[in-house]
Amino acid sequence: MSCLICAGQAESVECTLGWEERRCARCGCYRMSQSLILVMMEEGQIFDTERMRAWLAVTRGQVPVPAIDHDQAILLL
Repeated sequence: MSCLICAGQAESVECTLGWEERRCARCGCYRMSQSLILVMMEEGQIFDTERMRAWLAVTRGQVPVPAIDHDQAILLL
């Protein structure tokens, strides 16, 4: 399985319906909404990997597994 942020090797973790969870050695553990994944695929969008990792690191101070949806996505423009 691949990481949804950096496209590196990641482990898929079972989680709530409507979400994908990944455990990546470089990005850590996170959840991402399936609707965001579909929109990104349709529009050919990719993450700004470094900024997204920084957001994940800060957010892990508040919750153990950050959830990324449309409002949290930091895309490479």
